[in-house]
Amino acid sequence: MARNIARSIAFAGLVLVATTACQMYISQLKTASAGHTGCTPAQITISNHAGSFGYNETWNATCNGTVYLCSGVGNGRSSEDYSCAPAVR
Repeated sequence: MARNIARSIAFAGLVLVATTACQMYISQLKTASAGHTGCTPAQITISNHAGSFGYNETWNATCNGTVYLCSGVGNGRSSEDYSCAPAVR
């Protein structure tokens, strides 16, 4: 019984850490998109993320009804170059 409780607590902790990390990463994508969309991070919704987190990826940033296609490309250092453009419908 004690093992099951310990496992449940460990699993709950892992879920909490994963959820927090995901929310932090979405926040980073919003911030990276802001300068290219003219919207504040609070106005942006992120969707359709594809690629590895932090290196060569794409996502949609939606703000005020406009959808932007954004991309991040690793530059061989510890950072990424970002860009966004209105998505073609």
